[in-house]
Amino acid sequence: MDALIEEIKKKLSSNVVFEEETPKFSDASYKPFKISKNNFHKIEKAGSSKKLAFIDGGNSEILKAADFSLNLIRVYCSIYKANKKIKSKKYEFYSLVYAEGKDEIFYKAKLFSENKEILPDEKDLSFSSFDESLKTGIHRINISMIANVIRRFSELRMAKNIIEELDNEDILVLDGSLQSSTTNEDGYLNELFEKALEKNILVSALSKTCSIMTEKGNSLISVLGALKAQGRWNYSPVAEINSLKHQAEMFFVKLHEKSRHIFRFEVYKKQKHRIDETLSLIAENSNDPVFLGYPYGLIEADRFARVSNKEMDYFKTKLVLRLGSMADRLNEHLNVRNAHEILDKLS
Repeated sequence: MDALIEEIKKKLSSNVVFEEETPKFSDASYKPFKISKNNFHKIEKAGSSKKLAFIDGGNSEILKAADFSLNLIRVYCSIYKANKKIKSKKYEFYSLVYAEGKDEIFYKAKLFSENKEILPDEKDLSFSSFDESLKTGIHRINISMIANVIRRFSELRMAKNIIEELDNEDILVLDGSLQSSTTNEDGYLNELFEKALEKNILVSALSKTCSIMTEKGNSLISVLGALKAQGRWNYSPVAEINSLKHQAEMFFVKLHEKSRHIFRFEVYKKQKHRIDETLSLIAENSNDPVFLGYPYGLIEADRFARVSNKEMDYFKTKLVLRLGSMADRLNEHLNVRNAHEILDKLS
């Protein structure tokens, strides 16, 4: 243990000249800029009455087997003006993902909801079980992962639809990024961008986590924090992005002077000229001591989009009762995967 502690101390106390570092991207379409203290820009006080619409989603698996996965998916939006909530919307639906195929196994999905407004198109929900955008390592994709993709598509569809309820120059704030990382996702992002330009609504996204590192192997967020910029700020430019899969301008932001958190923030690249007004408004929404420096609208969206374990137990019990005599057949599927859960309970 002593050797481990010493190694951690050595890593934390290394004398790195951070301004000589550069962000590292594996994709050649990203051209990074060298880190510089001159790239910190103060976020001024908001002098705007534009509305902010925050969107997030959540999902939880009710039933899982090797060949199917049943999830409850929930998407939530809250709209704020002058830091007061003026409207909110919540949608939820079920997704049943199942395996199908002969020569190659595909995962497909059926969606169940009384309200079809934010549902993605089922034709976009067919994925090879070895889809390169979802696969990690050499193994077949875990079927449970598909629900996360469906939730993301639903968030983007909701964002597009909520534009109709916003006014000229209002602002959308998504949880996550504006990068298309999975099969068919770019279609939903492009629809959103097109609608946003038509109605002059700015599209942005804030990521809770960021794994970008520098060429020397340091966390980019840690490097920016070590430069000790004061007050509320945005850091840019980070990189020139020339990718149709990522039509964004990237920033890093500290949204409250007393916050210890730095976040990755993006805007649709055709709207980057509005960054100062946008960050001013979002910073004004980031004063809640519950999570200082994080937009309260996203805190709320996260809370109301989450699906609790108690809710899952209720839905699972209700489903099993409705299945009647078929419940035993269902258990045959579930028993293929529940050995690990039994061992967890025994521990």
